[in-house]
Amino acid sequence: MSILPNKSPAAATLDPIVKAETILVSIPFEGGGTPPWSFGGKPRNAFDTLLVRLETANGHVGWGEAFSRNEDLALKRTIDTRVLPLVIGRNANEITRIKFDLEFQLQNFGRIGAIIYGVAAVDIALWDIAAKKAGVPLVDFLGGSFTSELEVYASLMRYGNCKDVVRITEQAVSRGYRYIKLHETTLPEIKAAVEAAGHAAKVMLDVNCPWSVSEALRYDKDLESLNLLWFEEPVWPPENYVGLAQVRSTGRHRIAAGENAGSLHDFVAMIAADAIDIAQPDVAKTGGVTELLKISALCEAHGIEFLPHCALFGPGQIATMHINAATRTTPMLERLYCDFEAELFGGNNLPINGKIIVPTAPGLGMEPDHSVIAKYTVQ
Repeated sequence: MSILPNKSPAAATLDPIVKAETILVSIPFEGGGTPPWSFGGKPRNAFDTLLVRLETANGHVGWGEAFSRNEDLALKRTIDTRVLPLVIGRNANEITRIKFDLEFQLQNFGRIGAIIYGVAAVDIALWDIAAKKAGVPLVDFLGGSFTSELEVYASLMRYGNCKDVVRITEQAVSRGYRYIKLHETTLPEIKAAVEAAGHAAKVMLDVNCPWSVSEALRYDKDLESLNLLWFEEPVWPPENYVGLAQVRSTGRHRIAAGENAGSLHDFVAMIAADAIDIAQPDVAKTGGVTELLKISALCEAHGIEFLPHCALFGPGQIATMHINAATRTTPMLERLYCDFEAELFGGNNLPINGKIIVPTAPGLGMEPDHSVIAKYTVQ
C-alpha cells in the first residue's frame, strides 16, 4: 500500500514562468514600393518582428509578438525592463490575471503604445502555452474552427505613381488574390489600381490617418464612384471618432478603423460615436488574444464587422489566423504584399492562390526558424 502526497489542486496546476525574453528580428523584403510606415524615421524595406519568448518551470515554451518597426531597440528595452520582470514567477495558467495585473501596474506608462504592445506579446505567448498544454491548436482552444482555410487580402505598399501601382495590382491578381488593399493617398493612383483590378478583385483603401475632417469629406466624395469595399482611417488623429463619424454619416463608404486602438474601451467609444462599420484591432497592439476576444463579442453585439488588422509576420500573424478561424464570420487575413529574403516560419505561413491553411499543430501550430532568428537578430 502506498501513500500519495497530499497535493492541492492549485499546486497541481502551478507552472511558474522562469524565463522571459525579447528577440528583435529584422528581415529585408522586396515590395516594389515604399512601406506605408515611417514612425519618425526613414522608411526602409525591412520588416521587424519583436518576439517574446516565455518558458515555464515545466518546460513549456510560448511565443508572442509585440508590434514593432524600424529596428526599434528602444521598444525592446522598454518591454525588457518594464513588462517582462513582472512576468517572472507568475503562474502561466493565469492568463487573464497576468494581463490585468500588467496593465494595472503599468497604467501610468500609457494605455496604448510600448507597454500595451509588450502586454499583447506576453498574452499571445501565454495562449500558445495553454493550447500546447491542452494538446490542441489555438483555434480549438478558442472554441473550435469555422473554417480550415482563410481568405487573404493583399495589403500593398505605397507606390506613389500609376505605373507601379498598376503593375503590382495586376501581379497580386495573377497570384490569386481576390481582395487588394491600397495605401495610396492620391486620386490618380487609386483610380488606376481599381481599373487594373477590374472584376478580378475587390479593392479597399487605407490612407493611414492623413487628413482633416474637411479634407477627408472631400476625398470621400471624390472616391464614391470607385465602389471601394471600405475606406480606412481617413481622419487625423486616429482617435478623432467624432470626425470619423462625420465621414461615415455621408453613407458613401463603409468606414474601417482600429489598428491604433489600445483596448476594448476604444472600440466601445468608436461604436458609441457611430464612427465605424468595421473594427480592426491588432493582436500585437491591442492587448493580445484576450482583448481581441472581448472586442469580437462587442462587435457581434452591435452589428459591427470584426476584421482584425494584421501587419505582422510573426506569432501575432499566426494568432490572428486562429482568432479569425474561430470567429463565425471568418474574417479575411491581412497580409502585407512583399517577398522576404527569408521566412521566419520557413514559408509555412505563405498564402497559396489567395488563401492560407489554419495551423493544426498544438498551440500556435508553428515555431520560428531558429536559423533565421540567428541570422537576422538586431543586436
